[in-house]
Amino acid sequence: MTNARRMLLMVPLVLCAWAPAAPAVTIVTEFIGGAPPANAAGAGNIVDIVQAAARIWESAYADSFTVRIHYGWAPLDSAGTHTLLEQGGAPNRELVGLILFDNSGAVPFYLDPTPEANEEYRRLTKEYQDLGGGFVNVARLFSHPAGEAAGRVDLLTVALHEIGHALGMCNANLSYLDGSRPGVLVIADRLPFAGTAIPLAVNGAGVTSHIDAARVTYGAVMAGVCGDERRLPSGLDILANAQISGFEILTLDADPAAAARPADVRSARPGTVLRGDRR
Repeated sequence: MTNARRMLLMVPLVLCAWAPAAPAVTIVTEFIGGAPPANAAGAGNIVDIVQAAARIWESAYADSFTVRIHYGWAPLDSAGTHTLLEQGGAPNRELVGLILFDNSGAVPFYLDPTPEANEEYRRLTKEYQDLGGGFVNVARLFSHPAGEAAGRVDLLTVALHEIGHALGMCNANLSYLDGSRPGVLVIADRLPFAGTAIPLAVNGAGVTSHIDAARVTYGAVMAGVCGDERRLPSGLDILANAQISGFEILTLDADPAAAARPADVRSARPGTVLRGDRR
């Protein structure tokens, strides 16, 4: 083989080695303290779990953007809370936020020692629904927990839910307030499944920062959190925050580990709500 031919064969390898990494959203997390509840089960810890939740959301979006989240334990009246501390930019996005997790003992948490694997949950159900823009994934739900996960609230799911608020679905976020006024989030033409109208939950104070669990098939992480299950961001959750915060989507399947699990895949006819198997 001539030297010139060797050089030609080597060029693609060199170019690949020099290729810059693709941009992605960065979620910087800072633990601010507090002790876990005495009745928590599992050998995991809040730092690893929150970082795992951040990485799952980071994998969904392609923007070079950083949000900083302070988090810790505190006595609350719910499993977790999110507070927007600073927002700005164009498009307007949350820049700094605070997430707290309840350590009063009222919520029986499961702290997963392997939060990037889902082996404690023996069934994965994926749900699809047409909300006006075609059949989109609306739930990626792990159920049938075993061992210490059984009968408990998964801290990873709570962290994913609260970080989801920080990425857009927050009633203090000006972009969310503007887009949610009709009680739905309508996905724009720039995004996949354009025309999808995501129904939002309503209470006595008006439109909330949650997907309406009564009108969307069970299991969206931004619809809520329940015990005995793990919810990962669905395509609908990812679309919602992309619409609010102007993110470019890398993937609507934000956890590669879940794709390898056996799944009970369902589809709903347009205008119908399909309930997953949650035995």
